[in-house]
Amino acid sequence: MTIVGGAMRPDYSHIYHAVSELLEAGAANKCLMDSILASSNILGILFGVGVLLLVRSSQQKRQTGLVGASCLLAIGIIGLLITVFFPMEPRHLPMTYPGLMHLILVGVLFILSILTPVLMGIWLKYQADYAGYGTYSFISAILIIITGVFAAVMAVIESPIMGVAERLTIGANLQWTFFIALKMYTTDK
Repeated sequence: MTIVGGAMRPDYSHIYHAVSELLEAGAANKCLMDSILASSNILGILFGVGVLLLVRSSQQKRQTGLVGASCLLAIGIIGLLITVFFPMEPRHLPMTYPGLMHLILVGVLFILSILTPVLMGIWLKYQADYAGYGTYSFISAILIIITGVFAAVMAVIESPIMGVAERLTIGANLQWTFFIALKMYTTDK
């Protein structure tokens, strides 16, 4: 999505700009970018439902897994809310209610992005088919924390590499989601 959106905006820099700037109020191609990200969030919601159903069928550490899967589901729902109702405000303009909600919900997403691999990691440690994936989830959570704090600092100081810092956090989260999804898909239940 960001590659396509960035290519469509000659003034957009993946190094400097936030991903949300592709979707901010008044952004070029906003409708297209909203559609792509909304579709991605809907797929995230469906994945969250699938993980929730998988965890419900397990016996070990079921409660922890249910909370972790619910966090994963919440990430998709909140991402969809941000996309549809709370776009980022253009930089250096007065804050509006949608812009404030964008910042608050992005903060909630960051917390959920840490809680999800931690809670799912606890559940995965007790699942015979997922040897090593609990530890992998804990390492991923640490990576999300480190890159997330770095991205927040880069945003606050308006660093010229803020876009890179944000993408490191997104990448840390997406790699965990991808490999967990791949393992769940290839594991016979």
